[in-house]
Amino acid sequence: MNENMKQQMSHAKWLTSALLAASSLIGVGHVFAQDQVQAQVQIYGSQLMTTAERTEYQTKMRTLKTDSERDAFRLDHHTKMATRATERGITLPSTPPGVGAGPKSNLGFGAGPGSGKGAGQGSPANSPAGGGKGPGR
Repeated sequence: MNENMKQQMSHAKWLTSALLAASSLIGVGHVFAQDQVQAQVQIYGSQLMTTAERTEYQTKMRTLKTDSERDAFRLDHHTKMATRATERGITLPSTPPGVGAGPKSNLGFGAGPGSGKGAGQGSPANSPAGGGKGPGR
């Protein structure tokens, strides 16, 4: 292999690495943007809150340890936002959004068809013995 070919291969490897790194950053940015939208949608009365108040709310929710603490915090927040809305002549829904409500509530890791590396339909792991149409082994 001559020196020119080695140099071209080196450039190709560098370019491939750079493209992979860039695509990873784009993916992270997309997830971050989705999280920001979800957080704004899920906070009851978020349209009445400043950016600092939303950030404070999110930070507080992350520090609470139990579901009952988070529920109590949500209820208190709901009461405050309902009062604020009334003062401003704005109508908010009468009930706060449920836990997990929002645009990503259904996109977590859980049971489902998925597209991972597991045994899929028709694979030997999911087929009953003798369930195929071909000759046995």
